[in-house]
Amino acid sequence: MKNVFVQTQNAKNFITAMKEAENFGGESVLLAFYGPAGRGKTEASRFFAAQEGWTYCRCRKGWQKSELWMLQDLCFELKIDPIPKRKKPAFEAILERLNISPATVIIDEADKMSQGLLEWIRDIVDLTGAPFALVGEKLLRYKMERERRIWSRTLRLIEFAAISTKDILYFTKQSTGLALTAQQADIMRESAEGDFRPVKKQVYFLENLAQVNNADRITDKMVEIAIKKEKKERS
Repeated sequence: MKNVFVQTQNAKNFITAMKEAENFGGESVLLAFYGPAGRGKTEASRFFAAQEGWTYCRCRKGWQKSELWMLQDLCFELKIDPIPKRKKPAFEAILERLNISPATVIIDEADKMSQGLLEWIRDIVDLTGAPFALVGEKLLRYKMERERRIWSRTLRLIEFAAISTKDILYFTKQSTGLALTAQQADIMRESAEGDFRPVKKQVYFLENLAQVNNADRITDKMVEIAIKKEKKERS
């Protein structure tokens, strides 16, 4: 199976919103992308960050204990060297870097961030005009909406929806060259409960089954076997 990034509808929504934020005229804007695990949020964030030259930073558990930890991680990802050892110098170094070399920043797993950490991000956005995209699970939405000063700066709040039948058909064809019927893809979608990760495993198993059986098409039985195998591994 080829390691390909498939432009699902979620991915298309992501890049469209990100481009809109970049073209918003330097105003203070935040973006928020949320949804359950397995919807492809991190994959889209990493892929487009690499493709567009954006800065990607993942929220770590230590951020909850230390604001300095977050600021230093941002310094590292923004290639600030040396990294300051205290909060004020670290914060000022981030402002200087973003004002001199504007960059779009993505923070993944942002639902883990405290309200206080979100305020630091708001300050950075206000003082630099750099777009920040926050990516996380459903709790992120409530945190953004709860604080008026943060919510008023949020340009887009976008949910990563469940994977569609069309997404599965396209991913299977692009990654393996194999074609599914719409009915087969729909059965896989239901079994995966909207998540992309189980679908990837199912497609991997389908490719192996096709190779073992020297088959040039996917049968309903193969789909049934792949789903059962994936569910067994998941349990």
